[in-house]
Amino acid sequence: MRRAWFLPLAAALLSACGNMAAPPTPLAGDLLGAPTALQVEGRSLKADAAPVLEGDRFQVRVRVQASRAPVPSLSVTGVYVVTEDGVWRAASTRALSCGGPTCLQSLGSGAARGLRSGEGVQVVVSLKDARGRTMWLRDPQASIR
Repeated sequence: MRRAWFLPLAAALLSACGNMAAPPTPLAGDLLGAPTALQVEGRSLKADAAPVLEGDRFQVRVRVQASRAPVPSLSVTGVYVVTEDGVWRAASTRALSCGGPTCLQSLGSGAARGLRSGEGVQVVVSLKDARGRTMWLRDPQASIR
């Protein structure tokens, strides 16, 4: 009888561990449904991506451009690339300076699994606002250089 309290506690702890892991990569269909423009704090946002393949490394620079200054308080939480073969997810992202008040820029990078130069792709950036809401924004057209 003394051990009966342990089973519900163990189950709760194990289920919590599953929630602490990195979120799974979204499906291609979900990413392709991302909008090519967002309205945030009265500003229109659009994405422009530049995917580059360099040997076995793949880098994607994504610039989020606002219709007017300042860019809303956003952070880039993920960079995804939809190809013919599936979804590539950046292993790491870092913020870069854009040099202007209407721009937010990030660089996603990782291994170049199955990617080919010249291939047309769809790049989607995951953004988080100051309230913790997640939004996706898609570049309407990009190709790997």
